[in-house]
Amino acid sequence: MENWQRLEKVIKWAGMSVNAFALNIGLKRSENLYQIKKGNHGISKELANIISEKYPNISKSWLLTGEGTMLKDGDDGTGELVGKGVPFYNIDIALLTEFGQQQPVKPVYYINVPIFNDCTLAALTTSNAMYPDIPAGAIVMLKEHDREKILPGESYLILTPTFSGIRNIRNHPNNPQQLRLVPKNQADYDEMTIDREEIEALYLVKGVIISKTL
Repeated sequence: MENWQRLEKVIKWAGMSVNAFALNIGLKRSENLYQIKKGNHGISKELANIISEKYPNISKSWLLTGEGTMLKDGDDGTGELVGKGVPFYNIDIALLTEFGQQQPVKPVYYINVPIFNDCTLAALTTSNAMYPDIPAGAIVMLKEHDREKILPGESYLILTPTFSGIRNIRNHPNNPQQLRLVPKNQADYDEMTIDREEIEALYLVKGVIISKTL
């Protein structure tokens, strides 16, 4: 595996952009990483040391040679990465109803951001219903939540037999058995009302990772 492919895999695993990753490991400029991308430099021992010190689960030997596995925990025998962090599924959250029923996919990698590591999973959104808070293309960090303990005003991924998507949940003023699903982008999306008992699964939105094209 080429130097940049290994480095890019680490950056994606960390859930960051190239610039953010450079700052996170203490580099003053991201240009050093872009030089590796251009093929002008390889991964130096110094850079491998910096990365492995910041992320102890990353194999320094793998960074330098490509031999073995990226994570010291190894893999699950199928080539999928295994390690600490939140499993990221490269599918639209609107498909998570199917995901919950059939488990059709495996995580692409694990996002290791300490403030999000109590999340259940992470997935993409292609909807702009919660724009600008959650733009299309963002990675949404989700934690499974008890539908009996909904916090009005918070954003959730709601899965029902007829709807799956992220909305702000609010109590219905006239019917305690119903909930209002309120989009942030009300210019393009309408508010909905559902019965509480319709909810098959519920995930609290704990955070959003926005990836920028560099």
